[in-house]
Amino acid sequence: MIAKRLLSCFTNAYGAAGVRAAAENIRAAGIDHLELALRGHNFGGLVIPESAVITEKADDATTQAFCDLLRRHGVGVSGCNVGGADIRTIEGVELMERRIRFAKRWFDVPVVVSGAGQPADAAERSLIVRHLRRIGDTAGELGITVALETHKGPTQNASAMLALMEEVDHPQIRLNFDTGNIAYYNKGYDPVEELKRVAPLVRNVHLKDNRGGFEDWYFPALGEGGAVDFRRVREILDDVGFFGPYTIEIEGIGGEPDPDLPTRQERIHRSVEHLRACGYFDGE
Repeated sequence: MIAKRLLSCFTNAYGAAGVRAAAENIRAAGIDHLELALRGHNFGGLVIPESAVITEKADDATTQAFCDLLRRHGVGVSGCNVGGADIRTIEGVELMERRIRFAKRWFDVPVVVSGAGQPADAAERSLIVRHLRRIGDTAGELGITVALETHKGPTQNASAMLALMEEVDHPQIRLNFDTGNIAYYNKGYDPVEELKRVAPLVRNVHLKDNRGGFEDWYFPALGEGGAVDFRRVREILDDVGFFGPYTIEIEGIGGEPDPDLPTRQERIHRSVEHLRACGYFDGE
């Protein structure tokens, strides 16, 4: 029997409409889980104000109201995105730890997603490694795994990921494999080939499409970029016993007008249907 896969959507796919719109609309797109952003976003072609998300600074009444909204709409939380802190500093580490504790208290998630920083030299890299171990200890006490994003620097491709995982050597520090970021940060790299090398270390996946261009902000609905073989992604991860979270991430197309909510919703729906065609819903 095929295990049921956990399919989710990163709330940033709803743009400035934010996490509340995501909670209200995701089931109509065909899935019932979200990966929650815990901070705003301003990079590339995607701008999301902090007011559109629930951060660790939110008071109890605000957060409880959002949890009630999730419950009313029958939406679960697959994980929280806790990145954005500069983990080269103690202040950044403490901020990330606060976000992890917030994610556990309110959403009881098993996984959180974060970047691994961008150390400028060997000394900064050594510092980040030590800080990641501390973060791993904090997460482990809460029953959480930290999945490191495919971002420029220590996790931008498979070789870098493997080197960092060996250095950190912590059971609660694993990988978030982003299928679209491989080509964005690595000219000419194939996400499927990179995934093969790190699959046993993957704890969360961002399913993102593109057209294979280096530093090309082109992240449409899944199946419409053409550079990612989502069926092979599933098959590779099936083989190592990974069944999710698989999180849809759609960051839009550079230069396009900011998509309205119906456009964003339709892109998510088309992405869900593409994943259905690629076998992600087999076993249900």
